[in-house]
Amino acid sequence: MALHNIGEYKSSLQAILQGINLDKVGDLNGAIERAARTLVQQASVPEASGKETITLYDGVRYYLAPTTIFGGALNLIRKQGDNQNPLQYTYKLPVDVFSRTTGQLPNGYMVDFEFDKGVGLMGVTSPTALPKVILSTQSDADDVTAGGSASTPITDQVNYWDQPASIRFNLTGASTGTITQTITATDLSSMEGVGVAFLAIQTPSATNLTSIELRIGSDSTGVTNYVSMTETEGFLGAWQANQWLLVAFDLASVTETGTVDFENITYTQVRITTGATLTNFRLGGLWVSMPSLNEILFQSSAIFRTPAGALSQSITSDGDTIILNDAAYTLFQYEGALTVALQQGGSLASALVQSMRALLYGSGDDPGLYNRYRADNPSAVLRTLDSYYDTGSMRGRYW
Repeated sequence: MALHNIGEYKSSLQAILQGINLDKVGDLNGAIERAARTLVQQASVPEASGKETITLYDGVRYYLAPTTIFGGALNLIRKQGDNQNPLQYTYKLPVDVFSRTTGQLPNGYMVDFEFDKGVGLMGVTSPTALPKVILSTQSDADDVTAGGSASTPITDQVNYWDQPASIRFNLTGASTGTITQTITATDLSSMEGVGVAFLAIQTPSATNLTSIELRIGSDSTGVTNYVSMTETEGFLGAWQANQWLLVAFDLASVTETGTVDFENITYTQVRITTGATLTNFRLGGLWVSMPSLNEILFQSSAIFRTPAGALSQSITSDGDTIILNDAAYTLFQYEGALTVALQQGGSLASALVQSMRALLYGSGDDPGLYNRYRADNPSAVLRTLDSYYDTGSMRGRYW
């Protein structure tokens, strides 16, 4: 089957719309893109989908959602490779149910979708990831030593990442403050070069936090044998003020001083560089997790393939390929024509608009093209479920 490009699609629009001059249609590409979004919403077109790798970590609950996912139209999360099992269900839940029940999932994946200032976040919890190794709970100020511009560490039992407390302290001026801790000897040899260290922080200012360096060492002072990693943003993006966030430090990209014995890690140091004074900075936990590679499948309106081979939700040129087979392409042709006709208002006969609506959505005994297509191509999108803990057992709910 030969795929069509945008230039050919525009020619078909002109024919359906009885020779309308498309040069006079304002933002024609924008109208076609709107039609693509409507198509994906009306019919779960198999070609209009995406597949990406998502790396899960024990102790991490929120991840960036795929940039091209259509809202929360999730089809599936599964382990990469040929290592599936019949109990790895994917449950899509409301935000409140996800928040209350993440620790009670015996298998598979539990998912919700949230948005933070327009950024799509996907909550995922699963027992598929290997258990994390905790280096420090950072819940007792007596366990740490402040240095540099850091001062007055206090145990904070009111505001914390995880129970029972966090460590609160101040950072003075444009400088670097350190929080150093001697920990019980910990074996990280299996995670050397592949694990990811996560640090929970809360900063009173996003603009005045410059960077955070993490040092992990195998001597009591940390002066001789340690690895260091530096980050300038959080795991989910730019620093956010007055909310807990995670900073991820990849052990695959470290600077080593001396020779570190990963079988005997005894020292951690957090080095915080600031552009101005930060009052009441908090640390709430430090652990290392192994990556768990998974695939996420989802619906997408990125149906335009650029000449370079990338899929896009936006049209870049008339040479872009539309990745739809004949059945879906027919829907897209008439949806685009209807979108343009409605945009042009009174310049097109209302009878033409009504005939296209009837063709797509049905009229009388005719179910319409969308209903016919959905009958042959049922949706694979997961629907949001209420709580099986509130309404019955898991077995009774899903089997």
